[in-house]
Amino acid sequence: MFGYIGTIESELKVREAASYKSWYCGLCKCMKSHYGPLSTLFLQYDCAFLALLFSGELGETVDAKRCHCLHRCHDPHRKYRLETPALRFAAAVNVLLAYYKCLDDWRDEKDLKKGAASLLLKRAVKRAGRDYPELQARTEQFYRDQAAMETNDGRLDAAADPTGKYLESLGDMLPFPEAEKLPLKWLLYNLGRWIYLMDAWDDREKDQKKGAFNPYLKANATKEDAAFGLYASLDEAHKAFDLLSPSRDRGLMENVLTLGCPERTRRVLEETDKEEGHESL
Repeated sequence: MFGYIGTIESELKVREAASYKSWYCGLCKCMKSHYGPLSTLFLQYDCAFLALLFSGELGETVDAKRCHCLHRCHDPHRKYRLETPALRFAAAVNVLLAYYKCLDDWRDEKDLKKGAASLLLKRAVKRAGRDYPELQARTEQFYRDQAAMETNDGRLDAAADPTGKYLESLGDMLPFPEAEKLPLKWLLYNLGRWIYLMDAWDDREKDQKKGAFNPYLKANATKEDAAFGLYASLDEAHKAFDLLSPSRDRGLMENVLTLGCPERTRRVLEETDKEEGHESL
């Protein structure tokens, strides 16, 4: 995951904003408890959204407690979600994705910071692998599939497929209601495609300087090409969400999918105009 998923906080109700922060803090607490304090350096709101989504789909009863973390001491009302199966699973996803992403960057670019980060996460990954062996195997395979796709094919549409399929596969790893599984997996697949395409468009300039693979560079794609693929993926994700019946926080998830993600897309695309010396309207 790459940190693109988020809300438009000004459009949230007060209780929804507090709820989203509590999922983030709950994920932090869960990662620290099971995978050590160093793992929280790699905490992502993307995985907090997964915890929120999965918990709602499982119909979990979720409690919260006052957060006494030193980082949050300025906010006396801050709370964190107590551990649930969905939150524990999302913590493992966060740890495993962070580790294999750092390891992949180290192997491809010999980035010393990423190499050091992968070493910091090694113990946490062993624990996550013991907790969720299927998840670890699937995450490792995902990075192999992604590397193979970029080496052997590299077409723009195909390059986003491994990330989509990886997130889709998470829909089979928790006991979701059968009636919800199909739209949930379609939501996850399209959200995964959007994340990959966002990251690729965001990294074009950096990849061009390094001579690294980027599907947009290979396809000589325009901003309009990028916008079409990004918004189409978000549209399909939202259609799938409309078919789901989460037990709570529907408005919060709607905010993420219909406001937060499109706004982040708009901002990333607008950077293109700045790079090319154009003013956006």
